[in-house]
Amino acid sequence: MTDDDGTAASPTSPSTPPTTTPPTATPPSTPPQPSSDIWTTLDVTPTGLVSALRVGAMAYAVAWVAGLATTLLAIGVAQLEDAGADVSYWWLLTAPGQIVAMAFRSPAVLSASSGGDDYAFTGTFATTAPILTILAIALVAVFRLSRRDESASPTTSTTGAVSLAAATAVSFVAIGWLLAFVLKVSYSEGGDGTSIGAGRIELVLFGLLGVTVTALLGRRAWSTWPSAASIPLAARGAWRGVLTHLVVFSALTIPAAVIWLVIEGDASLLIAVPAAAGNVVVYALTLGHLGALRFAGAGEFLGESEGDSDHLWLFSDGVDAIFWLLLAFAVVATLAASVVLHERGKAAPRTTSHWVWAAVVYGLVGGALTFLGTASTGVGSSFGASGSASFGPAIWFVLVLAAWGALAELLARTVAPALAGALPPAWVERAVGKPAEIAVAPAPTGTAATAQASTGPAVVPPTAPAAPLDPRTRKILVGIAGLAVLAVVAVVGVSVANGFFFGPEKQVKEYFAALEAGDGEKALDLARLDFSDDERALLTADVIGEGGITDVEIGDVETRGDLAEVTVDYQLDGADQSQDVTLRKSGSRFVVFDEWELVDPELGSVSLTAPGATGLTVNGEQVDVSGLDDGVTLPVFPGRYDIEPVGDSDLIVYEPQDASIGTDDEYLDFEAAPSDALVTEVTTQASAYLDECISRREADPDGCPNETYGFDLEDVKWTLSDPPTYAVESDFSGGWRFTTSVQGSATVTAKAPSFIDGEPAEDYKDTVPIDLSGTVSIDGGTVTIKVDDYY
Repeated sequence: MTDDDGTAASPTSPSTPPTTTPPTATPPSTPPQPSSDIWTTLDVTPTGLVSALRVGAMAYAVAWVAGLATTLLAIGVAQLEDAGADVSYWWLLTAPGQIVAMAFRSPAVLSASSGGDDYAFTGTFATTAPILTILAIALVAVFRLSRRDESASPTTSTTGAVSLAAATAVSFVAIGWLLAFVLKVSYSEGGDGTSIGAGRIELVLFGLLGVTVTALLGRRAWSTWPSAASIPLAARGAWRGVLTHLVVFSALTIPAAVIWLVIEGDASLLIAVPAAAGNVVVYALTLGHLGALRFAGAGEFLGESEGDSDHLWLFSDGVDAIFWLLLAFAVVATLAASVVLHERGKAAPRTTSHWVWAAVVYGLVGGALTFLGTASTGVGSSFGASGSASFGPAIWFVLVLAAWGALAELLARTVAPALAGALPPAWVERAVGKPAEIAVAPAPTGTAATAQASTGPAVVPPTAPAAPLDPRTRKILVGIAGLAVLAVVAVVGVSVANGFFFGPEKQVKEYFAALEAGDGEKALDLARLDFSDDERALLTADVIGEGGITDVEIGDVETRGDLAEVTVDYQLDGADQSQDVTLRKSGSRFVVFDEWELVDPELGSVSLTAPGATGLTVNGEQVDVSGLDDGVTLPVFPGRYDIEPVGDSDLIVYEPQDASIGTDDEYLDFEAAPSDALVTEVTTQASAYLDECISRREADPDGCPNETYGFDLEDVKWTLSDPPTYAVESDFSGGWRFTTSVQGSATVTAKAPSFIDGEPAEDYKDTVPIDLSGTVSIDGGTVTIKVDDYY
């Protein structure tokens, strides 16, 4: 029997009363007075505090340099894309501080104001664009520098470690907020002003919290904290598993993104990969794990419906098939995590708590990534107009990642035991990080507790590991896992092959490559054109546009069942062109690969009017076209065209015209012109007609231009003094006319009777202008003129 303090009680005789010793008066104890020394309260030294402040400053300097590198990369991309002519290098000083602030979710706010007498305006545009790579660099710098400072001057208590971590955070945030607030872009003149900066309260709130926790972990490993002992081992293992999951997925995604940029021809964006890697991984993680990226509030932002939103996931229309690789990466990462979960808990049976904690920890990580990866924008003005929009993982990504955590736990119980033996031991040991879990015996009670108190803590042997799987079961599980992986790889491989070799964009690339090379036969083979024979006059292999197409880029691909629409941007003779090409799934190759055909390449057209023409010469090729008198519209492939109408004979000519036609409608009006031979023939026939008129011995020969106004003239004789000059021109209805371009003259001599009887006749002489006009008929090579009836 023991007393409350654990000492043995002395036996007494029942007949002998116990001896009572009067209590000794004890002076009352004085409670300890709080120290007035702040260094004692915080349990730090001035030297240690200065060192902690220096850690915060150095960590910020690292983050600032990373922000400078990001700025330089952005300027480099702008210059490569010919969009950086107006980039101000003042950003080399101001942008890094704003970028570090934005990494801690502090919104960059652009404020503009106008304070004129007749017009006043104030407005803001705020954007929260998380720069996760800079955030990671900043926190890693805080962690590493805090650990080094702790190694150099170890703290003696938890209070001291917390104080120094808080000092590091205050130093980091104070410098960051000051630079973001002071070094912001601003412009003001008179009553107007514009400024942009990210020195907001969010930097203080999230910065103090994030940096303090990170610095504290650098000084004190979380497992050394007394409260850490209350965290279940299953939760610790799940945390290690999800960390492995993220690392493996990132290691697969970033190289794949680099390769994809090279394949897609966007190699200039490679220099931006280091700065955007964090965001790329979060968004890829969302898509690869069958989550969705959500663009919310677009309607409100544009002044439309407030409820407008859109989602993008792997099954959305227009998603490039290459993104299905992300699902394969997610499966590989989940298998790696399952190995870690298995190895961390293989010394004890896996219980229901492992299921719960795997889902919970994965879900918590999903929630953190959703918060960190969401970007938002907002606008407001003094006129009351406002709007906002956001982009990032959909909120239910928390549940999606929790489901993947449950899948990792399932694999840890089935596939992982066999898979762990196939992986390099060094990798497994590094990924697991800690020995297997040890079962903890229940606390002793009663006599056992007394015995343990006297002999020291009892040594609890670890629970015997579960019996290893027999070879046959192991082979079955390995086979099932292998088939599952092969199935996923096959599905992803087919999707990737469809995208690269059999997708609709592949057909479009080949089609425009043929247009670019002027290969009409190949273009016609790829495009199934629904036009009549008359409409196909210019859609032939010989009459394809000659060159002019450059810089072809395939844009969005939208698939709806068996139809797909591909947007194509290109340049035609230096002018930007854009068009949508519609394709239809025409069948399959080898059962699994899709085949597509172009059913509507969205051709341009040319409208032609050429009176009197019976055909065209297009790019040197003769084309029969009817209806040119009234005009005809014909579809054409994109390209450059040299067009010249032709008639029935060489007597009519047309001035050729050039046209570069994309998806627009080009209008060409041709005016027929007479050839020199036609003008000569008309002149010859008109001169012969006039000669016949001149030979007439009449004062006013019928149908002739030579006439005089004398009365009863006798012995009339005409002489052509100056022959006229003739011009031939179109009558704009397919016919021709000849006119006198330079008047001629004729002289008439005659005898005029005297008005006095018996007097002899008087001599008569007159000079009259001569012009002749009429129509011209052309029948093959025969020309016929007809003088106007009014002569």
